[in-house]
Amino acid sequence: MEILINQKSVSLTDEYQIIVDNNPKFYAISEPLKKSAKINVYNLHDKKLIAKIAKQNFGIRANYLIQDLERNKIYSFEEINNIKLILKCQIGDDLFQLYGHNRNKYSIFKNQNQIAYWEKNNFILGEKDFYKIIANNDENPLNLASFCICVDNAKNNFQNELSLFNFDIGFKGNLLRKFDSEWKPK
Repeated sequence: MEILINQKSVSLTDEYQIIVDNNPKFYAISEPLKKSAKINVYNLHDKKLIAKIAKQNFGIRANYLIQDLERNKIYSFEEINNIKLILKCQIGDDLFQLYGHNRNKYSIFKNQNQIAYWEKNNFILGEKDFYKIIANNDENPLNLASFCICVDNAKNNFQNELSLFNFDIGFKGNLLRKFDSEWKPK
């Protein structure tokens, strides 16, 4: 499965268009003028609100609550280590762990098995990021997109909102897990 997320800043909000296997499926909009981020996710076809993402603290840590309105569940998405770029989210019996890598890449594991990865564009015109998630076909695209939005929101909250061009080379350093370029989705 391929999930594309186009993020752009419009006035006082961030907007995300989410495309799953070449089909526009969801869109998300942050609420303007909030002390901490609140992002609503909608089904594109019927405009129904299906999830809410809310930042739990002010600052650079990526700690969010993801409210799945279709399942009536709330999940805690937590940054475990912001130096080694490790995040987690428990959904039912499944533990999702995200590992950041050099060059704007993240790998997503479910119960210790890799299920997806994403990469982000390095050159940004204005305030527009682009993410490409490659995942196993049986994974929930809304969960994976929500994880990506949480990381994007936490990372981009303190960038210069008025710059026309940005260049984000990603992380450089010794991170906990090396990116597996041989991994292929099922």
